[in-house]
Amino acid sequence: MIESSGYAVWHGLTPMGEFLRDNDPDMFLVSGADSHVVDAGGRRYLDARSSMWNVTLGYSCEPVKQAMARQLDVLPSGTVMRYEHPPQTTVDYAAALAAVLPAPLRHIRFGNTGSQMTESAAMLSRFYRRMTGETDRHTVIALHSAYHGTGPLATALTDEPVLHDYSAPVDQHVVHVTTPPPVSCEPGTCTGECIRPVLDAIESVGTDHVTAVMFEPVSGTSFLPAPPHYLETLIVECRRRGIHTIADEVTTGAGRVGAMTYIERLTEVPDMLVLGKGLSAGYFPLAVLAVGSPVFDALTHPPVRLGFPNGSTTDGHPLGAAAGLAVLDILTADGFFAGVRRRSADLVAMLTAAAESEPRLGAVRGEGMLLGIELVDENGEPWRVREVNRFRLACRDQGLLTSYSLGVLPLLPQLTVSEADCRELVDLLLKALAAYRPA
Repeated sequence: MIESSGYAVWHGLTPMGEFLRDNDPDMFLVSGADSHVVDAGGRRYLDARSSMWNVTLGYSCEPVKQAMARQLDVLPSGTVMRYEHPPQTTVDYAAALAAVLPAPLRHIRFGNTGSQMTESAAMLSRFYRRMTGETDRHTVIALHSAYHGTGPLATALTDEPVLHDYSAPVDQHVVHVTTPPPVSCEPGTCTGECIRPVLDAIESVGTDHVTAVMFEPVSGTSFLPAPPHYLETLIVECRRRGIHTIADEVTTGAGRVGAMTYIERLTEVPDMLVLGKGLSAGYFPLAVLAVGSPVFDALTHPPVRLGFPNGSTTDGHPLGAAAGLAVLDILTADGFFAGVRRRSADLVAMLTAAAESEPRLGAVRGEGMLLGIELVDENGEPWRVREVNRFRLACRDQGLLTSYSLGVLPLLPQLTVSEADCRELVDLLLKALAAYRPA
């Protein structure tokens, strides 16, 4: 138990009474190296959630730490929020990042969190409409089982009704539609039926009232990837109707799916792309909104003297840019992404083999190091979120840090995780299952 009178931190989504009752100061993390962290009581954990999916290069990535230390010595702070003196490191990082993204995503807006930048993307689409005379376009369509963060608009975009209920009022101009697609089709034979729920939603709202459609290439809730052809069809049909498409790759980007982005495998490129988490390997708050040239060019000389009124003081912070440049050097080195894909295949094979002897384990979902393994009862039904969370605590007690979702145990280790760490992960998972007893 933690004495509430001496504990000042108010945690994010955790009910504080529950946290204070069930934990103690020995559980506070004090150190980390590679894929492991250590708490104040000396307990060592394999971190299979990468802090919150963002410590992609482990806890002892010297090139990133050294780059940040050098930046501290020469220019420890700066901003691109306003005025005419952007930090040179930030300018260099924007150019380097834009160069590895699919064209025409060549213009980078900086922020601190994925939630901030998903909101920025939707707001930029609406701002574009104001500046181009399409003032009736304000509705954003998002997909079911998507997570786009929290905030007045980000919470509305996220498909978690409980968040809507208890954060009300949220933005009312957001519509959610069914995904994954109920109809499968192939290039060359597609009639658009695979995205019929989206098209129906557009028609219901009215094409002239829809400004954008936002999607995650791999759902942050279900861990199910969207078929590339589905996304390509979605982009084409939205573009045909003058509707922006926004890819939220806060989780999937920066190497998590074994590539810089998921969308680079598509034949069509969305109008905007949001990246975060792994951009700095979790060493500094950093997120970006990459914008295509058509949107940028239309706003370069707006009809009123007003730039896009969105941002914060620490956007484009040089420490984050220095970390981002160092991370980018690692990610783009020859063979790095191929190594992530190989290690992912190893881990999936280990988890699949474990499921053959453990009936409570189901199929492995996801891409790269964005994985989830299904948890099922004796009837093959998925576990409830509350039960998955209880099992997460059983994993923690065995020395394995994970997360939780509906019927799925998320597993998001570092991109640099070793084969030995993967074996340890599976061993600890099985030990936790052996010790676990449902409530």
